[in-house]
Amino acid sequence: MLEDSFAPTSNERLMLERECSRSIVRVLACDHNEENCGEGECERRERGNQWCERLREAFSPVGFSDDVIDDVKALLKRYRGGWSLVQPSQGDESVGLYLTWKEEPVVWASAWKP
Repeated sequence: MLEDSFAPTSNERLMLERECSRSIVRVLACDHNEENCGEGECERRERGNQWCERLREAFSPVGFSDDVIDDVKALLKRYRGGWSLVQPSQGDESVGLYLTWKEEPVVWASAWKP
């Protein structure tokens, strides 16, 4: 994914590689037993719909405006093809937006209010 989007010596690519490697270490360090998971040593990876369930207990989802979606799509055009923005389908329990790479979800973003 990074090879297709950034030059090998790009500062952006180096920063992303550094942060991704740290995230990988934090995920692998966690044995998914909360008692053994020290602060900052472990990351819990959950899907967007899992976060939606958790957030719905105290918050209400707020949709992104068309302007925001258009701005993000315009930013994606600055990069090589393969990146896209996907909104969950109407029947889906999750809300928000998915940033995808070649149809694989990479990042989920949503907005909520109390």
